[in-house]
Amino acid sequence: MPMRILLDKSSKIKLLNCLKKKYCAKDLKELSIKINKPYYTIKKWFYNKNRYLDENIITKRTRLNIIDKKEDNWGQIKGGKITYKVLVKRYGLDEIRYRQSKGGKKSLLLREDESSKNFKVNINNPLFLEFYGALLGDGWLSVLSYNYGGEKRNLWWVGISGHRILDKDYLLFMRQTARKLFGKTMIIKYKKNSKAMEILMCHKRLIMFLNKNMNFPIGKKIDLKIKEDVAKDNQKMKYVVRGIFDTDGYLGIRLGKHKLYGRINITMKAPRLLQQVERYLKNRGFEPKLNQYRLNLYGIKQTRKWMKEIGSSNKKHLKEYKTSIMSS
Repeated sequence: MPMRILLDKSSKIKLLNCLKKKYCAKDLKELSIKINKPYYTIKKWFYNKNRYLDENIITKRTRLNIIDKKEDNWGQIKGGKITYKVLVKRYGLDEIRYRQSKGGKKSLLLREDESSKNFKVNINNPLFLEFYGALLGDGWLSVLSYNYGGEKRNLWWVGISGHRILDKDYLLFMRQTARKLFGKTMIIKYKKNSKAMEILMCHKRLIMFLNKNMNFPIGKKIDLKIKEDVAKDNQKMKYVVRGIFDTDGYLGIRLGKHKLYGRINITMKAPRLLQQVERYLKNRGFEPKLNQYRLNLYGIKQTRKWMKEIGSSNKKHLKEYKTSIMSS
């Protein structure tokens, strides 16, 4: 089994000078070409004090102070264990075992597949706009860093959360939507000691697109707002607002003594986003009432207008609306 060795600083300098002399190399770049090793690998070997070197590059007559030796694949083993712990913490042991049985290590690491190289987003697609709205409501983007063989790597996550009973059908609908849009399946995670569930997938290109092209923040959703050119387009906003409503909205209808009373509201800590939704609704003839974190529509006429013109893809809202209207 090939070995990797760790040298002290003076030995690394000594070895580097010997190799330059042996291969008649002026610098690291020329040396990397002559010994057929990537330049950045060579650079890390000799300038990172904690970096192990390939034993095969050592010249036999060079006396060096070897601090430590490890098998050639020790970094992958260590990195794999760390990655496994990270994924178990994120998804849970049962889900990881399931993915291992279905797809082995490649599935476990959730690496980008070949199809993602041709990744494109059609910003005019109603399904994408609704998915974007759901992300604005109860979704998130994150980059999780971990150490793999001494190198920092990232896992790029996109997810949507909801109630494991009330929102399950909707999250499964969003899961199907993601499959149609991006060709990847979001996994399902039920949070322990909680009534929450979430759907997640690893998709670096999607996250980069949402962050750079749609101004969606990675990490905490601070000062959240809809991309301005989308917010000014009433046709696109219809689907974005539907996605927001289906994740952060409420629909309630009750029967009074002589008539029905209806109310719709969207509650979220995103004042600028709610102002954009308010502007859109006013342009469509609605009469929204906005305070800092809540936008309200009052009256059965406003409720019916919403369901007719904007609608919902969340069975929770559809059931409430149809049951209340039919029983009145």
